[in-house]
Amino acid sequence: MPPEDNVIIQAIEKALADKKERKFKESVDLHIGLQGVDLKDPSKRFRVEVLLPHKLNKTVRLCVIGDDSVIDKAKEAGVEFTLNETDLEEMVRDASATKTYIDGIDYFLAIPQLMATVGKLWGRFLGPSGKMPSVMPPNADINSFVTRYGRTCRIRLRQNPVIHARVATEDMGVDEIASNVRTILSEVENRLEQGQNNIKSAFVKTTMGPAVRIE
Repeated sequence: MPPEDNVIIQAIEKALADKKERKFKESVDLHIGLQGVDLKDPSKRFRVEVLLPHKLNKTVRLCVIGDDSVIDKAKEAGVEFTLNETDLEEMVRDASATKTYIDGIDYFLAIPQLMATVGKLWGRFLGPSGKMPSVMPPNADINSFVTRYGRTCRIRLRQNPVIHARVATEDMGVDEIASNVRTILSEVENRLEQGQNNIKSAFVKTTMGPAVRIE
């Protein structure tokens, strides 16, 4: 089981107290160190999107890939980034520009009809970055996706025994941050063979602040 709430809260309070004032809103990040996990075995690695109990007070950069009607709905829902099939074909001609675009997006959504095209044209860029799109039915309520991804945190375990996750922003309540931290810790434990015994350490920190261990 994750540490007690008061232990998590104490670490968060110290991380917030120890940070310096910045001219931008800092994120609150969770760093989890693992032990006893054979990451040479691909089956031990994972990537998962976790729905947090509390929304991050930060703009989530969502990109919708679809036909004209879907893109129109996305824009009506306030989605800033959209791509159609022609965009995919034209942008991929400039690998550097494609990588830069992908780096600027948090999550991609694509209608089923374009998933194969996305994989063929952009898969070599999206795959390594862990940003292959989730499928979005053409008639889906895009507003519900926008709301959901505002509370989504992607966690990924690859070949290094450490997981980094953005779980909150500094202007959120301490109890809300703690609840998000606990959710991620629980999810990670549930995906490890030995659960808590595979977790060596856990730290919280703001973007530019010092790391504080959750004892």
